[in-house]
Amino acid sequence: MRLYLSVDMEGLAGVAHPAQTFFGREGAQDRTDYDRCRGLMAEETNAAVDAAFEAGVTDVVINDSHWQMRNLRAEDLDPRARLIIGDKPYSMTQGVGSEGDGQGYAAAAFIGYHAGAGHPSGIIGHTYAGVAVLEVRVNGVPHNEAGLNALRLGQFGVPVALVTGDDALADEIELLLPWAERVVVKRAQAAYVAESDSPEAARRAIAEGMGRALQRLDEMPLYRLPELRMEVDLRLPIMADYCALIPTVERIGPRTVAFEPPDPDAMFATFISIVRMAQVPG
Repeated sequence: MRLYLSVDMEGLAGVAHPAQTFFGREGAQDRTDYDRCRGLMAEETNAAVDAAFEAGVTDVVINDSHWQMRNLRAEDLDPRARLIIGDKPYSMTQGVGSEGDGQGYAAAAFIGYHAGAGHPSGIIGHTYAGVAVLEVRVNGVPHNEAGLNALRLGQFGVPVALVTGDDALADEIELLLPWAERVVVKRAQAAYVAESDSPEAARRAIAEGMGRALQRLDEMPLYRLPELRMEVDLRLPIMADYCALIPTVERIGPRTVAFEPPDPDAMFATFISIVRMAQVPG
């Protein structure tokens, strides 16, 4: 049985402020805190990996899904797992579709994820591009990164079994992916304020959650919708100017673009193109 792990950083225990999650820009010049969080990221990942093997998984592939997607140090990870790292065209879902090895996955787990853009208290809440994207809706329903990723995974037969992060994320997952096991490692008091479990307690909770999720795998459906329409609210009108140049994308408001893809794979590819195009101006 093969498991896909997509691992982010903002949803880790002990993380509450954006400056902890990157370095090299204003507000995060010192990489000490970022490097510490890289360690926390590896530890939560390893907790999930070890629990998966204990539950009978035979192969684990980890996708480093944070920021520039080269955060996890290979030498810090459980040697039984393999790592997808680098600048990825399919971002947080790299390796599950035609760009992968074709072997497929029995299930996926999202570790260290966070609430979507616009959540009033979700810790460091955003949807793919905090500087550009204000909200993403699929068929009129707001979707966070976990929901968008689950749609693409669903097309390739991969159900999302486990999602970990803060309580704001857990509430969103309950609406989008109610079957998924949810592990809360911190509680959001404000956008940059967390009441966090200790890293040790978080690792223990993630391991237990993985065990429960894999025991219920036959209850985990694929996330699929009968039709698709995506609307993306952008921060600035000029971002919509650029994004509306993408074929199939229509501008429907001063800062909003929309499109109707034939399937989740096309939806994801177009959305990622919008995200990257929106960050070009300015």
